[in-house]
Amino acid sequence: MFPLINFLVGIFCKAVFFVKCIGLENLPKEGAVILAANHTSLWDAPVLVPCIPRKLRAMAKKELFEHKLLKPILVSSGAFPVNRDGNDIGAIKTALKTLKNGEAFLIFPTGTRVASGETADAKSGVALISSRSGAPVIPVAIRGGYRPFHQVKIYFGEPLTLKVQSGEKATGEELKGFADEIMEQIASLGA
Repeated sequence: MFPLINFLVGIFCKAVFFVKCIGLENLPKEGAVILAANHTSLWDAPVLVPCIPRKLRAMAKKELFEHKLLKPILVSSGAFPVNRDGNDIGAIKTALKTLKNGEAFLIFPTGTRVASGETADAKSGVALISSRSGAPVIPVAIRGGYRPFHQVKIYFGEPLTLKVQSGEKATGEELKGFADEIMEQIASLGA
């Protein structure tokens, strides 16, 4: 069911938002990778997912899974719920398993929508998942505002990796620093 929905959503988004992907060559064709994208609209995932030419799983707020019509689409697409009110160990384990299987994983590092032009700190979850999995992070910037018949551009940056100086396990400070670096890279793409 998902490939058909993904195809139809992709056609709709290209027809209405003239979606253009820039830098897609930065996305590895195989192997574990984390896509970390800015999040300004409910349209972000539907516009972004059809651009990714490989299997992709995404972390989505648990509240979305409470909608009877949306839940089957999310589940069939490989999305899994995350409780944003605390440290959701189950969601982190699912993300790590996804990456261990060599799949691509999508996360919105701020954990919530942030209006275009505004800034927000990233939660350190993206850095923690990258640190524990060893997977590189591809910063992704979605630009354009989602006005019908105006172009939305999606920029894929070069891979980022966490450089740990304190030894084998990253400190909280190193994780926060890496999360900030990811957000800075996302902000610079297409700006």
